[in-house]
Amino acid sequence: MSKVLGLLNFEPSYVYVKGIEDFRPISAASILGRYRVIDFMLSNFTNSGIDSIKVYIKNRPRSIVEHITRTSYNINSKRGKIHLLHGENNFGNNELFNVDIQAFKTYMEFVDIENSSYVVIAPSHFIFKQDFSEMLSYHIASKNDITVLYQKATDTDQNYLMGDILSLDENKRVTKFHKNRGKYKNGNVSLETYIMPTLTFKQLVDEAAATSSLYSLSDIIADSAKVLKIGAYQHHGFCACISTLKAYYDANMQIKKEKEMLKLINEDWPIYTMTNDSCPTLYKPSAKVNGSIVANGCQIEGTVINSVIGRNVIIKEGAVVKDSVIMPDTLIDKNVKLECAVVDRLSIITHIKDLKGTKEEPIYIKRGDRI
Repeated sequence: MSKVLGLLNFEPSYVYVKGIEDFRPISAASILGRYRVIDFMLSNFTNSGIDSIKVYIKNRPRSIVEHITRTSYNINSKRGKIHLLHGENNFGNNELFNVDIQAFKTYMEFVDIENSSYVVIAPSHFIFKQDFSEMLSYHIASKNDITVLYQKATDTDQNYLMGDILSLDENKRVTKFHKNRGKYKNGNVSLETYIMPTLTFKQLVDEAAATSSLYSLSDIIADSAKVLKIGAYQHHGFCACISTLKAYYDANMQIKKEKEMLKLINEDWPIYTMTNDSCPTLYKPSAKVNGSIVANGCQIEGTVINSVIGRNVIIKEGAVVKDSVIMPDTLIDKNVKLECAVVDRLSIITHIKDLKGTKEEPIYIKRGDRI
């Protein structure tokens, strides 16, 4: 494979996962009680043979830095590495100016020293499985200037909002990019993943920076649809865009199903994450667990139904956790009833005995809260 540099982009401005993002970027959030969102895309890179990777971090870098530096993503350390690049420009309180183009331009010297022929730019808030080596072969064979990954979706009126929808001609060339405002149910959704020559990438970054301080990479690519040959490569299989609290909740609920999980995680396509030496979960005689994923180190005395339980969670006798996502190091006390909830880590739920959201509007309990 030609020398390829992987660039993991930070989330765009339309992404806001209520509550969770107050404490970390969504890429650092827990998935299935064991993984982080970012693990899936970094594993896509390394499983595709890309072992030189730049990770751009928008803000609140602590959790991402800690996680990546303690995780082995099966990278050949003699040839490559994961390089963390945290934005250093001072945007004050105006996040509108904290766009990816500014980060790309600030750290372009670190792209230059890799001397790569191509770059693969992927998002940190999506979860899907993709072999980038196959996508690169398609890109080279089709002689595209840029190749964008897309998926045919039937729920664009509810998901992927404010992302890009692609108009394609009969040769799978992108003729136009449209912002998804939820008007239509079906559409060719951009997965915000691009392959292009490194030189093209640098030219687009310079052009975007000269056009507007608010321009993103997706903006300048959309502007270039009339002058560059932008091809589309179709993704098949599970895909989740973690842009809202409901999307985060839905992703956990969907991936925990065995059929969907096997589309993402298997022996031939491992998902690498930080190891943890927790003891096995202890199930007391009063425990009842059905249709759920329970991580190591837990103590289950109550009832767990159709939920995701993170590491080192304690669920006391008489408690019922249903259709919920419980992050690590949480205590659910005796006789507490939780339904359709997202409980952030280090929370203690003891005094209030009944908390119920809906699948359309799950409730969120903030990190370290005691209620």
